[in-house]
Amino acid sequence: MKYIRAKANFIRYTDEKLLVKARYILSCMKNSTVFINPTLPLPTIEDAYQDYQKKVIEAESGSREKKSHKRESKRKLCELLQQLVAYVNLVCDGKLSLLHSSGFPVLTKKRKGQVPNTPSAPFLCDGRTSGEVAFGFKPVGRDMFYDYRFATEVDSYGLPQWGEIFYKTNSFRAYYSGFTPGHYIYFQVRARNKHGQSHWTAPLLFMVG
Repeated sequence: MKYIRAKANFIRYTDEKLLVKARYILSCMKNSTVFINPTLPLPTIEDAYQDYQKKVIEAESGSREKKSHKRESKRKLCELLQQLVAYVNLVCDGKLSLLHSSGFPVLTKKRKGQVPNTPSAPFLCDGRTSGEVAFGFKPVGRDMFYDYRFATEVDSYGLPQWGEIFYKTNSFRAYYSGFTPGHYIYFQVRARNKHGQSHWTAPLLFMVG
């Protein structure tokens, strides 16, 4: 199998990030004309996703038992996605365009003089005032621009409807205001240099305070 491959190391993802990423993967796989005979039935993964989503909501009560059930459900979903990504890599055999169409993150070798890697560890948290958020991420190199965008709505498939793209020249914490407190928003960032631009990070979900 080629070194360039999709990956599914989701166990360390936050609940919000995993829910968004898993939903995106399922949407890509269901609408694909390439991945038509997965070794693992998609309804099985969809059931695991629905169970995990339910457990995440139930765990908000703070009960230790419900938090334990949530962790078990998360582990099951991650294991199923690991099985699915093995099928994706077998079908794609290192073809980058096909790998990206699966919705899974893609691992490639680093190259000099090429487009930058996707920024890692993006975060959102409450800002300095109500309706404002703070955001940031880890840098990927020198002489870099970082495009970022927000979404406040989703389409009929549950995918974020992105707004205007902004940019900054560093990864330091920054602030963005004008959101409605108590509403969920999505956030993405990508790196850009003279050779091109990286892929967007997985959508990050956050409730505005």
